[in-house]
Amino acid sequence: MANGLKIVRREQSARSRQHRGVLSQVIYERDGLEILHTEMESGSVCDSREFGDFSSAHYVIDGTPVFRTARECADLMPGDSVVFSGESIYTISNGAPARSVFLSVLFKPRTAEV
Repeated sequence: MANGLKIVRREQSARSRQHRGVLSQVIYERDGLEILHTEMESGSVCDSREFGDFSSAHYVIDGTPVFRTARECADLMPGDSVVFSGESIYTISNGAPARSVFLSVLFKPRTAEV
C-alpha cells in the first residue's frame, strides 16, 4: 500500500476553532504541510499567531481581506494570494460588510525520523 491511495477521513484531521468572528478549519494535514479554510466575519481581525511560526501562503476565495505587516498593507481580492516567511508578523482584517474566505497553506518543518 506504500504507492497506493492513502485516504484521510475528515474526522481524522479536521479541527476547527472560532475566535472573535474568525472560523478556521484544518482541511488537510500531512508531514510538512497543513491547509486551512478560514472565514472572517465583517469587522474581525486575526494575526500571524493564529497560524503559528510557519511560512505560509494565503489564497483569497471570497471577500476583500486586508493583510498588513509593520511596513506594508495589501487589500486582496478573490484570486489574489500573499506569501509570508515564518518570521513574518502580520494581521489580517476584514473591514468589508461581507464575509471574507481564504485558504492558507502552512509549510511546517518535517519531524525528524527516529
